[in-house]
Amino acid sequence: MKKKLLSLLIFGFGALYANPVNWVVAKVNNEPITNFEIQDIMKKTGSKNRTEALEYLINEKLQIAEIKKRDITASPYEVTRIMEDIAKRNNKTLEQLEAEIKKSGTSVEQFRSNLANDIMQQKLLGSIFEKADKRVTPEKVKEFYAKNPMAFTTYDSVTATRFAAQTKKEIEDAVRGNVGMFVFSHQINIPRSSLNEQTAFAFMNMRNGEFTPIMKHPEGFYEVLRIDSKNGLRSLPLEQVEDRIIRILAENERRKEADVYFERLRANAVIEMLEQPK
Repeated sequence: MKKKLLSLLIFGFGALYANPVNWVVAKVNNEPITNFEIQDIMKKTGSKNRTEALEYLINEKLQIAEIKKRDITASPYEVTRIMEDIAKRNNKTLEQLEAEIKKSGTSVEQFRSNLANDIMQQKLLGSIFEKADKRVTPEKVKEFYAKNPMAFTTYDSVTATRFAAQTKKEIEDAVRGNVGMFVFSHQINIPRSSLNEQTAFAFMNMRNGEFTPIMKHPEGFYEVLRIDSKNGLRSLPLEQVEDRIIRILAENERRKEADVYFERLRANAVIEMLEQPK
């Protein structure tokens, strides 16, 4: 949830409404936060945690006030340049991108407004993140590499035994070591190159003899894999993963710095929590 909320802070949005149903939940320097906004954030992040949604909105209000205080702006030229870059990365012209925006139900004007807010927020956070990035040193990169060897180990393929049966119970019994006569099993070799990164990482962290979660095949039967061995195990050299480590460390440092920054803004703000009207 926190990662999603920080992403929303960098790619922000907001709306203000107040009526007897949609009451004002809090005020930040007299700027209202409504129940509608909280529900909207929870919907966008897929969370049911009202407290974290409210915390995000408080930070957003503080951030908007700070942008105004520092007179941070985003020019139409900057917005157009970003849109052109988005179009180029997706092998489209600017006109094609605008057509897709309209097709999605958002006006180009609203898209540009949201993008302008993104630019201003990134300008504000840029100075904060620059300070955080300086704490990512070559020594810390080497230390992280040494302490997390499994994260930088790869393999050529996985040898696994596949069990398949018509019922889930038969597979559950097979996992417990009781392989029934109607359970089909055979050994397979899975090249790492055929796996997506998430699955490859999951296999890497499984012990020999460990089972994957039971899966239901589209054709209706159930199956599971038992990891027998990983072939061609080897450590990736630091030079090959250095950029990835830098990104991981920088993200952690940026989050810490952002937390400190918003706490400082909170200390100088007037924040009121209001009760739901009866």
